[in-house]
Amino acid sequence: MEAEVAVVGGGTAGAVVAARLAAAGRDVLVLEAGPDYGPLATGGWPADLLDARALPTSHDWGYRTEGAGGQPLALERARVLGGCSTHNGCTQNWGWRGDYDAWGRHSPGWSADALAPAFARARAAMRLRHFTPEEIQPFQAAFVEACAAAGHRAADDLDDLDGGPGAGYSPVNIVDGLRWNTAVAYLDPVRERPGLRILDRTEVERIEPDGDDPARIHATSPAGPVEVTAAETVLCGGAYGTPELLLRSGIDHLPGVGRGLQEHASVQFEFDGSAELAARLDAFARRRWLPEEQAILKLASPRCDGPFDLHVFPWIEPDGAAPHGWKCVFPVALLTPRSRGAVLSGGAEGRARIEHRYLRDPSDAGAIAHGVRALLPILAHPPLAALLGSPRAVPPADDPDALEAYIRQHHAHYWHPGASCPMGPDPAEGAVVDERARIHGLPAIRIADASIFPSLPRATTAMPTTVVGERVAELMLA
Repeated sequence: MEAEVAVVGGGTAGAVVAARLAAAGRDVLVLEAGPDYGPLATGGWPADLLDARALPTSHDWGYRTEGAGGQPLALERARVLGGCSTHNGCTQNWGWRGDYDAWGRHSPGWSADALAPAFARARAAMRLRHFTPEEIQPFQAAFVEACAAAGHRAADDLDDLDGGPGAGYSPVNIVDGLRWNTAVAYLDPVRERPGLRILDRTEVERIEPDGDDPARIHATSPAGPVEVTAAETVLCGGAYGTPELLLRSGIDHLPGVGRGLQEHASVQFEFDGSAELAARLDAFARRRWLPEEQAILKLASPRCDGPFDLHVFPWIEPDGAAPHGWKCVFPVALLTPRSRGAVLSGGAEGRARIEHRYLRDPSDAGAIAHGVRALLPILAHPPLAALLGSPRAVPPADDPDALEAYIRQHHAHYWHPGASCPMGPDPAEGAVVDERARIHGLPAIRIADASIFPSLPRATTAMPTTVVGERVAELMLA
């Protein structure tokens, strides 16, 4: 099988790249390991993938790792067309311009101003919007009110690269209660293009690069082995899948492959919901669609090098074990981790070994501890406290040593891995791709996903990953 462009992985960024190239008349073949449920209008999508109220896990890749205290952690990644945009919480925020300007200092064309058109295109395609006041559910409204009472400003600027600390409601890619993923947003409008082909349930096992010449791609589909020769190949397997494929393919001339892995570590307070919360949620749900997650508080730790470096992103979830049927969760996540992990080879046939090495830099736990202490007066605000029942998990904030030990033993993550095949000019310093997203030494192969972040932006990463797809497609068409 031959193609002008092979897109390996139809996930958050892969769907964007494929759609933009197909719209421009290019011959594009998408190889997606998960299912393609067809255009949204045909009604084939599973309900859990479309329902934007909660995070589904039905199409998970099954990656696992250990936390700093040895605790097992699931690393949910979506194996389906649209990738993690089909599994995520739909909170879309941009981060801070300084992070992108840092990218652009080493990779021209990736500064905040240079990426502004890509952000605008992504905003339009994903149909981002802000919640109206009537759509804010009572738990989230009480949290934002409590933040204001604790001295935090109202911050309606989560989609502003110049936004500062404060509490507000995130823009969302939700349309009539549906999670508007990149498969729907980008691929559906171009599915009838003659140059677009999508092979779903087709997992790429390895690629054979040949310098400047077309690469050969070896995959397995339900019908048997598939071999593809493509003039250009774009790897879009994500922060775990892309380095995993490169390692499995023996592409080891670049020491940065799989190295530099980052994630936003988090630790959380958990409470049963009170009877009052259950009653208020029930009343709200009789009138309105009830999302579980809406608000974000941006905070600055003492080590912060910009306007903020922490997120608090509370949610509620149904829980049959809770006395009144609800659990309340208040995670504190560090957006600028200094710790680095790795995606390591699992051998020719095995899954990669993920070693996040969370909190290896001791200042990471200290920054999270600051956020935990800042959350205490917010939780004590009476209108919010009235919605909280018995505590399930409460970090020991009154003892600094005990708190940092607790963070190490009990932390989780924010579902934002990246930087495992980072962009930059010098492979000797860990760069895997250049500023045009071409693998150093293999110009016929590009990468377009969160793995090429030089460092994580202080944002939920769905929008920056979509922007990577926009930017790489733009570079390929230039």
